Amino acid sequence: MTKGFAAAALAALWGCAGARPGPEAQGLARFREEARVARRAGLLNGWLEGTTGKRPIADARPAGEERLLGRPLREALQSAGKVQGLAPDEKLALRFLADSLLTRAVARATAPFDAELSTTELLATLSVPTFDTPVAYRNLPLSLAAEPDANRRAGLASAEAALLDALINPILERKEAAAQRAAQRLGFADPVALAEELRGVRLSDLLAQGAAYVAATDTLFLATLDRVAREELGIGREALRLSDLPRLWKAPSLGRFFPLEGELPALRDFLAGLGLDLRTAAGTTVQIDDALRPGKRPRAFVAAVDAPADVRLSVKPTGGLDDYWTLFHEAGHAVHFASSTVRAHELVDLGHAAPSEAFGELFRHAFADPHFLIGYRERLRSQGQPAPTNAALASVVRRTALVEMMLVRRYAFSKLAYELALHGRPRSELAPALALLAPAERALSEGSLRELYRQLFARGSGIALSDQDAARFRADVDDNFASADYARCFALSAMLDEGLRAHFGAGWTSEPAAGAFLKTQLFAKGRALSAEQVAERLGFAPRLDFALAARRAARLLREADLLEHGS
Repeated sequence: MTKGFAAAALAALWGCAGARPGPEAQGLARFREEARVARRAGLLNGWLEGTTGKRPIADARPAGEERLLGRPLREALQSAGKVQGLAPDEKLALRFLADSLLTRAVARATAPFDAELSTTELLATLSVPTFDTPVAYRNLPLSLAAEPDANRRAGLASAEAALLDALINPILERKEAAAQRAAQRLGFADPVALAEELRGVRLSDLLAQGAAYVAATDTLFLATLDRVAREELGIGREALRLSDLPRLWKAPSLGRFFPLEGELPALRDFLAGLGLDLRTAAGTTVQIDDALRPGKRPRAFVAAVDAPADVRLSVKPTGGLDDYWTLFHEAGHAVHFASSTVRAHELVDLGHAAPSEAFGELFRHAFADPHFLIGYRERLRSQGQPAPTNAALASVVRRTALVEMMLVRRYAFSKLAYELALHGRPRSELAPALALLAPAERALSEGSLRELYRQLFARGSGIALSDQDAARFRADVDDNFASADYARCFALSAMLDEGLRAHFGAGWTSEPAAGAFLKTQLFAKGRALSAEQVAERLGFAPRLDFALAARRAARLLREADLLEHGS
């Protein structure tokens, strides 16, 4: 299919000049539908495995996909998207479809390794002398969060490192080589060039913004991490180990205020305050699976199987502040997809990921909002539940601000810098990050990905990492630089919160007008809006502002102090 021929066919398909669809256009329409069916099958596979632990059904894919997944069709789609007379949404849909062919081609190349990895993780257990029975590898985060003994947590981490080195890292090393070859077959120098093409962002520039955020938040972040570690675990920051973080985020001192059975009611109350609910634009309701199956993924997740009509939310409630955080984040995705009204399904299934993640983070921000938390306390009192004092509410705000700073530092600094190196970029492109490492450390990391991982993640997290901790240097990697989307989403979520405060007041979480704005101006567009376009709709310049995110963190901590002292 030549570019010009595809353009003519698509022009006919979408009604340009009143032409009748020819066989080529009809064939492309069939491909679009087959691609949609394949995406649905993939999402159903993920839902099945995530909610039951069972192996997925056979992968469905468009007929002739091996022939179509590559540059010729993508270039034809790009050319067709420039034909005059196509509606803007259809042009954008073609662009997203064209880009998806690249990610699909890489996914096909790495699928055998993903399948091997999934099986290995599903069957793996960790044997630790201080535990009576082996711990399922996929339940490790829950086990670390629930374990009050630091030495037992360290034992689990040691067993995990041994498993990573023996079984998982070799698979991931082969997967990385396959991803490199796939990117080159598609005409890109490496996965970095491919990611920059797909996301429309220069990763080295994004890293510079992340490094600036780390420098701007260092004093505040390290002091807050030290305070929270002492309050929750009885140790200072310098004694923290990586294996302590899940327990830290669980916030056991506040656990009685976040009971397991209260998670979904709290979410529904939050949505009601915004005039929102879990009904979809198609007249259906978001499906919620809250069963506690043994093989179920412990972390909540959303599958937009056929949005807006079929959106599903899986939760495995365990209670605790961290579980509420995760549920609210995933609910942000669910409400976003359920509210989409754009016609072209590519604008919902594909498209810009950073805003979608930012919407999830925005819902998590409820726990950094004193107005929402005071209302939450009143609901607990009305139900005869233990109610937090002002000091306890301030602790919730402080912990939420801390985890937000940790996430920006992790994704916009540590992960971006490390993954640039992993995919073969020269150290000169890591310069903004390397400048924040001590000279002696920089020298040690020369030629060693594992050592570079240890240093970058220690600098970003504020926790000294051991060589054992650095066994995650291959497992802690996002496909296709999804880390870039997460890095941008955290900056955008801060802008969302600040923008809503400016338009609807500090108590925007209880303003139905704010919910209406989110639903009609942002969510309804599916994933058609870029991060910059979302910023514009909030009244900002069309760019992401990491400095604003740093200032917001400082504001949250000031508000926590005021709340604690009753002001």
